[in-house]
Amino acid sequence: MALRFPRFSQGLAQDPTTRRIWFGIATAHDFESHDDITEERLYQNIFASHFGQLAIISLWTSGNLFHVAWQGNFEAWVQDPLHVRPIAHAIWDPHFGQPAVEAFTRGGAPGPVNIAYSGVYQWWYTIGLRTNEDLYTGAVFLLFLSALSLIAGWLHLQPKWKPSVLWFKNAESRLNHHLSGLFGVSSLAWTGHLVHVAIPGSRGEYVRWNNFLDVLPHPQGLGPFFSGQWNLYAQNPDSSSHLFGTSQGSGTAILTLLGGFHPQTQSLWLTDIAHHHLAIAFLFLVAGHMYRTNFGIGHSIKDLLEAHFGQPVVEAFTRGGAPGPVNIAYSSVYQWWYTIGLRTNEDLYTRAVFL
Repeated sequence: MALRFPRFSQGLAQDPTTRRIWFGIATAHDFESHDDITEERLYQNIFASHFGQLAIISLWTSGNLFHVAWQGNFEAWVQDPLHVRPIAHAIWDPHFGQPAVEAFTRGGAPGPVNIAYSGVYQWWYTIGLRTNEDLYTGAVFLLFLSALSLIAGWLHLQPKWKPSVLWFKNAESRLNHHLSGLFGVSSLAWTGHLVHVAIPGSRGEYVRWNNFLDVLPHPQGLGPFFSGQWNLYAQNPDSSSHLFGTSQGSGTAILTLLGGFHPQTQSLWLTDIAHHHLAIAFLFLVAGHMYRTNFGIGHSIKDLLEAHFGQPVVEAFTRGGAPGPVNIAYSSVYQWWYTIGLRTNEDLYTRAVFL
C-alpha cells in the first residue's frame, strides 16, 4: 500500500477525515512525536529544518525588495524622502469604486496603493541603496540564497550526508562556529558594507561593484591601519549640519564614538554603528577560539564541568541562572531597537509603528 501523508505518523495517515491533513501539517515539526524517532534522527531533522527556516526568511526578504522595486516608488522617494510618501505595493481590487481609487492614489502613483510604514525604505536608504536596480539585485541574491538553503537542507537528509549524533554533541566546535563564524564573520562583513557602501552613500558617493576598488572609504586608505595610527579613522567626522546623502557638511571619518544622534536624520551616526559592529566582530572572533577543538588551544567543556561537578551554586547557575542574563540581553536589545533609530527616519508614523 502506498504511503499517505503524513508519512511520519501511520496512525494519523489512516484517518479518513481532513484531520489527517491539518494535524499532519500542525505536527510536521513535532519531531519527538513521529514514528520510529531516535535521538540521532531528531538532531538530523532539527538541523535540516534550520536550512528551511533560512530559506523562508531569505525568500520573504527577497519578496519585500522585489515588490518595492516593481510597484513602489523607491527612486522617487530617494530624491525627496521628506515629502514623497513611500509606496509598499499597488492595490488591485475590482471592488474599488472611484472614491476609493482617488482616496488610495498617493505617493505619485497612477492608481491606488498602500503606503509603506514598515521602515524598509528608510533602512535601505541608510545602508546605501539608491536605485530599483539595487533592490532587484538584492532580491535575486536572496532568492539564490533561499534556493541554496533548501538544497542544503535536503542534502543533509540524504544518507550519505546525514551528520552523526557525535557530530551534534561536539559542543566545542559548535560554539566556536557560532561565536566566530556566525557572529564574528557576519559582524565583520556588515562593518565592511557600512564602511565601503553605506557611509560613502551618506556623503553622496555611489559605490557599487564597478567602482568598489577605486573609491577609498578613507582618504588615507589602509595606511593608518598598518602604521598603528587607528585614531586617524575617527578624525574629521561629519558635522552636525551634514545633509544626509550629500557631501554638504560631510567629513572623512569612518569609525567614531560620537554618541547621540545625527541631528538631520534623528538616528545614530553611521560611523558609530560601523565602529560598534567592528568591535563586536573582534570580540566574537576572539571568543570563537575560546573552546578547544583540533588545535589544542582554549577550554574543554568536559574539563570545566568535571572540575565543578557537585558544586550546588555552579549547577544552580547553569540550570536556572544562565537564562537570566540571556533574557536581560534580549530585553535590552529590543528596547534599544525601538527607542534608538538605526536608520534615517523623519516619518513619525513609521516610528510609532515600531513602538
